[in-house]
Amino acid sequence: MSAAVPDAFGETLAEDAPDVSIADALAILRRHYGLNGGARPLPGERDHNFHIQTEGEGEFVLKISHPAEEAGFTDFQNKALDHILAVDPTLPVPSVRKSLQGKAQFAVSVGGSAPRIVRLVTYLPGQLLSRSPISAAQDRNLGIFLARLGRALRGFFHPAAGSDLLWDIRKVAKTRPMLAHIADAGHRAMVERVIDAFEEHAAPIIPRLRAQIVHNDMNSYNVVMDASRPEVVSGILDFGDMIHSPLICDLAVGAVYRWPAEGHPLAPAARFVAGYHLVQPLETEEISILFHLIRARLALIANIASWQAERFPAKRDYVLRLITEVWASLERLDGLSPTEAHRYFLDHSNPE
Repeated sequence: MSAAVPDAFGETLAEDAPDVSIADALAILRRHYGLNGGARPLPGERDHNFHIQTEGEGEFVLKISHPAEEAGFTDFQNKALDHILAVDPTLPVPSVRKSLQGKAQFAVSVGGSAPRIVRLVTYLPGQLLSRSPISAAQDRNLGIFLARLGRALRGFFHPAAGSDLLWDIRKVAKTRPMLAHIADAGHRAMVERVIDAFEEHAAPIIPRLRAQIVHNDMNSYNVVMDASRPEVVSGILDFGDMIHSPLICDLAVGAVYRWPAEGHPLAPAARFVAGYHLVQPLETEEISILFHLIRARLALIANIASWQAERFPAKRDYVLRLITEVWASLERLDGLSPTEAHRYFLDHSNPE
């Protein structure tokens, strides 16, 4: 089964990156940072990342970008991290470690590949949210944290913030060709309904909403929790999907991953929204389209993951790691009307 690849996929999603060995990573670490230690590969969608444990210098993540990644976009990430730490030093985000030459990033050829951008950032200890016990307090605290992160980014801008990124809810209609990679006809029809509803009800409103640079990817593999207190956020990772976008889109992304175990399908998301609202009060029009945005993000995951799983079989387990929860959430939300969902958020998203 095949389908045309939308232009917005870009080379970093449409083509896999050449492998980078642990030996290559350690050689870069020694030559450019003067550090020695061990390296462990970390999973990633586009880049090659390594958890570095040094001899006496702490822990880091060595990030080797996809050959097609533009230097401006990685510079965007570096400067955003610097800005966050300057505005709110108490927010646990990675900090950039400069090379021996004083550079935040540089390009090297790895294993004969085209030059690839290399960066080193501090490693944030803790337990991934995906492996942490869930609770109502956790839902609320995650919302508070995302709102604080948004506030820290409020005064920041960078030319790369306007990049054409497919992991942007506003671009969900561009993934229609990917529907061909969803095997189940019922699932395909459900995703198509979600995209249709988004285009009709949310897309016309989005251009007039407040917007700024946002993280855009608070998924359960990008958040670190305190291992002894799983309701406490101890860090957020991976700023590679940042974009200038409406604040409510950033909130919708995070709300998606508050998977409903039982009860009302929007209950955990509403607690997450309530925490956010406590720090960053939401506007009426933002709440009015939140349900459509949440479903659109789920549709985006389903389409892109299904396409990637077929194109890159070696990454199948990684790209489909959340697909069971995605389909379960789409099915449960399919039983709600937008009016019911809107009313539920209005009734349950205020801080207690």
